[in-house]
Amino acid sequence: MRIASHPADMLNIFRATLAPTLFFLPFAVDFFSEHSIAYFISLWALIGDTNYVLHLHIHRPFTRLRELNLLLDLCLGAVTGVTASNWRIQHIYGHHASKDHAFRARPRGELDRYSVRNAISFSMRSALPAFIGPIAEAFEKGVLASTKSPINYRWAFTEQCLSITLMVALCAWQPALGYFYVLPWYALNYLISRYVDYLNHYACDEASTNPFERSNNSLSPSFNWLTNNFGYHTAHHLQPGAHWTELPEIHRSIADRIPQRCQKPFSWSIVMLPHHFYLSRKDRM
Repeated sequence: MRIASHPADMLNIFRATLAPTLFFLPFAVDFFSEHSIAYFISLWALIGDTNYVLHLHIHRPFTRLRELNLLLDLCLGAVTGVTASNWRIQHIYGHHASKDHAFRARPRGELDRYSVRNAISFSMRSALPAFIGPIAEAFEKGVLASTKSPINYRWAFTEQCLSITLMVALCAWQPALGYFYVLPWYALNYLISRYVDYLNHYACDEASTNPFERSNNSLSPSFNWLTNNFGYHTAHHLQPGAHWTELPEIHRSIADRIPQRCQKPFSWSIVMLPHHFYLSRKDRM
């Protein structure tokens, strides 16, 4: 029996199941204090894009087995601090349905144009709503109303509570690692996800009747190779259920209808942040 729903996802399944071992290794092996910087760099190179993998999985589960998909949910959530339920609430049934106001900062005009100040403000102000908003919605719909469609909101609330419990337990077990390794890593994942959300939609009209004007696209080959074609964001919004291997072709078929200002040649990667700031100073964002 083939495990992966799509052959190209076998590597993602392997990475998802291996990621918790790599991430939590410092709790079992006493080497982190002496090699923390080297380990953090290695970890970032190996599993720094785990949140992108989780995004793929919640849109199109990697396997046909419910139990294995649940295991992948938990593995990816434990490594990123962003649960699969959080992604489903704030992204699939929030962002893609144009109902994500509760999961973003209240508008202050940051999305009107790119600037260093706007990017930092939007990312930092949106990180907490992206964490708290899905918990509040899951509690309201799952615990108070027992809503089970389009997802089981009671399980969504439970999963997010388990994630918080894990954070608290790790901080209580080994405070130094909990407070100075796990929590900063989790916080960074939220901040990066909000920054990428900013890049995807700054200077775009998300309420436009023209779907080709609603989002930006990163056409960087390296970024799309590393993130399973996440940069083809217009194609993803038009066909959110399409497999990531199909996005380049979908983009090519619609590229002539996407405004040039929404097709960016540079990478969305957070390591390119200084370059983004440089481009903004040159008015090239």
